[in-house]
Amino acid sequence: MLVGLAGIALPVIAHLLSRKKYDLVEWGAMQFLELDPSAKRKIRLEELLLLLVRIGLVAMIAIALARPWIGSQWLGGFVSTQSRDVVLIVDGSYSMGWDPLGNGKTPHSRSMQLAREFLGDLLPGDSIQIIDAREQPQVVLPDATRDAYRAKDALNDLAAPSGSADLAAAVQKGVQLLSSGTNLQREVIVFTDLQALSWKGGDETLWARFDDVRSQSPIAPRVWVIDASGGELGEAANFTIDRLQLSRELAIVGVPVKISSKVKFSGGDTPIARKVHLEIDQLRLPDQSVQIKLQPQGETTVDFEYRFESAGSHLISLVLDDDALPGDNRADAVVTVTESLPALLVDGDHKLDATKCETFFTNAALLSAGDEQPWIKPTVITPDQLTIERLKPMSIAVIANVATLNDAAIDALRQFVASGHGVLFTLGDKVDKDHYRSKLFADGKGLLPCRLGQPATEDGNEKRGVRVLGNSLEQNWLQPFRADRGGTLSDARWSRWWKVVLPKEAAGKAGSMLPNEDRDELFVDKLDPESSLKIGTSIVEARLTTGDPLLITRRYGRGVTALLTSSLDADWNTLPAKQDYVPFLHELLFSLATPTASRNLEVGSPLILIVSPDLRIDDYQFLNPANKLLPGEKIEGSFEPAVRLRTTILPGVYRFTRKILKANEPNRPEYFVTNFDRGESVLTPLTEAEREVLAKDDRMKFVPDLPDLRKNMFADSSRTEIWWMILYVFLASLAVEAWMTRRMVHGGYSVSP
Repeated sequence: MLVGLAGIALPVIAHLLSRKKYDLVEWGAMQFLELDPSAKRKIRLEELLLLLVRIGLVAMIAIALARPWIGSQWLGGFVSTQSRDVVLIVDGSYSMGWDPLGNGKTPHSRSMQLAREFLGDLLPGDSIQIIDAREQPQVVLPDATRDAYRAKDALNDLAAPSGSADLAAAVQKGVQLLSSGTNLQREVIVFTDLQALSWKGGDETLWARFDDVRSQSPIAPRVWVIDASGGELGEAANFTIDRLQLSRELAIVGVPVKISSKVKFSGGDTPIARKVHLEIDQLRLPDQSVQIKLQPQGETTVDFEYRFESAGSHLISLVLDDDALPGDNRADAVVTVTESLPALLVDGDHKLDATKCETFFTNAALLSAGDEQPWIKPTVITPDQLTIERLKPMSIAVIANVATLNDAAIDALRQFVASGHGVLFTLGDKVDKDHYRSKLFADGKGLLPCRLGQPATEDGNEKRGVRVLGNSLEQNWLQPFRADRGGTLSDARWSRWWKVVLPKEAAGKAGSMLPNEDRDELFVDKLDPESSLKIGTSIVEARLTTGDPLLITRRYGRGVTALLTSSLDADWNTLPAKQDYVPFLHELLFSLATPTASRNLEVGSPLILIVSPDLRIDDYQFLNPANKLLPGEKIEGSFEPAVRLRTTILPGVYRFTRKILKANEPNRPEYFVTNFDRGESVLTPLTEAEREVLAKDDRMKFVPDLPDLRKNMFADSSRTEIWWMILYVFLASLAVEAWMTRRMVHGGYSVSP
């Protein structure tokens, strides 16, 4: 607004224009009317003073619009009455639930009380915004408010502390909110327990980015950090149960599921015994508890096994008795149980003699003759029978030595996998290499996780023949088949296979997920047209002793595609004759079908559930871990309908249930679990050195309590705007200008006789 000072040239221009030359007319009597020199000087002085007043009027308007301020010490040291834009940040990590005395006075409850007291210190013109600092900071109010009671209600609605927090991201978000503020004074106030993990003080790049965001703000906000822990953080023993490890997330009725986790002990100095309880669907099983003994700073593994007798979604929980930090005393996971898994086998070498078909051994292994209810229920079709209708009731598809697929079949498979299912391609002598390259790999945009090269054969110089490289079997589901675990997969001999060209992202050791940003949109997900389909990194799950990949997998949308570079029958290998053939085939197909059933996610991930077409979304609800109702939405995809909860903020158990149960209808919710970082269990506060790093260059100030915050924030260094004072001077000057103009115009000039 100071550009407006250029307007001071206007009075000068007007003054110069008023002094233009006139024609002179000689008139002898004029000599008697000439002013004496003193009168001329007086007139010039009055004109100059009037010009300066008019310049001052324009300058005062420009300066007032620029809203200048001065330190309140210039006003005699009085406390500033300047209005403020304020962002309150409350640390929501589970370390804020630390309660060593068991009296309910946690850092989180203290933070809420301090925040409410601070709101009482604000002026009516102060704007307020609140951020709940979680793994992803959440802005609580849709817009800033000047209503302190509304802000207090928002504080009261904050969920209990859980999961981890990213305070660096929360503070940066607060600065961004204040960049659009209207008041001159801007403050960010963080209420936290000062646990080091949440601050990421060692990440210089992160804090350099914060400094850049803060410097770009028109008025740099001040950041204040209040310790709400009372200096007691970590002064008691703490027990932590780690994430659950399941033998499978997709299980069959009656088949045992193994549950494993680690229990850790910190903060104590003597050994102690602890009980771990197993809960199924939120009910504790009295006969499923184990007693463990923990050494100081030690850990131990606990194992359970459970058989589910009914299909559906089931919640598994391992629970410790309460201690001073309840947020890490339980771990949850979801298992989806089914009667059997429907699989579609597309036979590319179908013959009248069933024993010579490509899928003969696969079909026989899955049916497991003699079992009344097979774990996987196969259906065999030919390639020309592959349609979207055939795929809809299936969980997994196997494309076995198929020469080519028409465009409709390829599109159906894309929709099938993108919606969360799995497809396995197995190769053989019928495969059309050019078709697989152009249509199925499609320069990395297709279903295949790699590009086909040339067929290869066993080198006769190999003494034992080509076999599976044992140390390449690193994935959890493959480890039981290693020779050092008693598996026979490495005994199978591979006489022929296809060489492949891997995307450069997968050029690492077998089974390793290499860092790679998801690609941009490759095609629109038919299940959810609003979302771009993402393709992940190709992973080599198993290699041959020649170094060639044997099994490659890749995320495709919400599902998985896999390629076995040899066949599943006995033409190219001896695998069907080995004892591990049946369990290997089952575990392979279950691993590919798991993404559809996976209910164990990270915080922030959307929840998606496949539902029947006739489901009315208004009759159902999502409930978050705080038991708060969340709106879901139904996605009417062209493949199969689904319901979705767009984002998950809190870690823990989510449920999808009917709002009102029908008569005699069991309450069988669909469970989901969002996991979190257990690092908050290490209750280590910021050191003095770490505080100095965070506070350097006046980035932020640490204050011990609310009185100290008041003293510093409302001290005589506070800013006070003075535009209103300038406007008063402007009005007074305007009156002087009017008086001077009237005097000069109406009073005229007089000459003493």
